[in-house]
Amino acid sequence: MTVKLSLKHTAVLAFLAVGTGSAFSADADMAPTPAPVVKDSIFDEARFEVAASLGASSDFEKGVFLIPSLFFDPLHSKGREGFDKFLHPRFFLSASISTADESSQLMAGASWKFPVAGPTFVDIGFGGALTNASKDEFGGRGPGVGSHLLFHEYIAFGVNLENNWNITATVRHSSNANLASPNSGLTYGGLGIGKSF
Repeated sequence: MTVKLSLKHTAVLAFLAVGTGSAFSADADMAPTPAPVVKDSIFDEARFEVAASLGASSDFEKGVFLIPSLFFDPLHSKGREGFDKFLHPRFFLSASISTADESSQLMAGASWKFPVAGPTFVDIGFGGALTNASKDEFGGRGPGVGSHLLFHEYIAFGVNLENNWNITATVRHSSNANLASPNSGLTYGGLGIGKSF
């Protein structure tokens, strides 16, 4: 059986074909974009600082302090903004190692890293510390801190470099918030280099 198409029928079929193709194209454009692939690892950054005591004369500690830090991002903080960023912090684990038999610490807590302008950022952290500093003011390691368990906070200003490297300037402080006596603080300022993953 032979089917003969008139010019009119051919034009109608061509119109339907073009219209159908446009409809499929529009549907494809309206299809939801796939969610970004979330990396499996929660390990986010490694940082290494060299610091010195910023304490007053009675709280000053001699020598250099080596501070390695690891940052973890199990809540996927990267890319979040505003209040959502506060609900999804990174977590840090750091150590402060005295090279002159002063106080050393193990610190951990939550941190928030915010871009500022261009490659610059600010990183703020808060948590707790365990220290071997002297509890009283009568000798021992470091100033009298009243308790081996302390609150710890830091603020770092940094610049992102190529290949996920960064440099930071950090101020850190640990104390017992007047929950014990004495309450001499452990305060340090340092420069660091970090690598994000």
